[in-house]
Amino acid sequence: MLKYLQFFLGEEYSLSESDPYGLMLFNLLRRPVSDSRKDEVVAKYTGRFAVHYGSYSPQQFGLKNLTGKTVYQFNNFVHSLIKLDLHCYVDLMTDHGNQVKYSIECFMRKYGFEESDIAYDTLLKSYQRFVEERKASKKKAAAVTPRKALKDLQKKLTTMVATTHLSAAAPLHVSL
Repeated sequence: MLKYLQFFLGEEYSLSESDPYGLMLFNLLRRPVSDSRKDEVVAKYTGRFAVHYGSYSPQQFGLKNLTGKTVYQFNNFVHSLIKLDLHCYVDLMTDHGNQVKYSIECFMRKYGFEESDIAYDTLLKSYQRFVEERKASKKKAAAVTPRKALKDLQKKLTTMVATTHLSAAAPLHVSL
């Protein structure tokens, strides 16, 4: 994760609301959440990424220190961005005739990932799950848009009205 952040943001990062990382951090710093279980998990992290407040005054903007839970949440956010980036990258590479294996290897080289950072098999499995989920979502029933739902309702009402008029036009027998 550290290599990914350094690739996009450099060695040190000044807080900014003009990128997704800064927006997420800004919100986490304004409302830090505590969870002592996450403090233990975060204590085991070996990489450190420096974030400076930049022009944001902690007092003026209500920024507090990161807690174990907020660091954990930010890491999950970055992890989801890495997976999204991987899936888009491999899709693009395979659309241009490359093999999935080669595409993942190129992705790893692009960010300087080594097997000790993230295993090739982990990335491959992530992409395979993504492809399976995409196929499964295409097999689901087509989404009904509001316009389609309205047209279907109009058809049913027209049919009901036409049926009602036909039965009303038939002769009425009254017993006396």
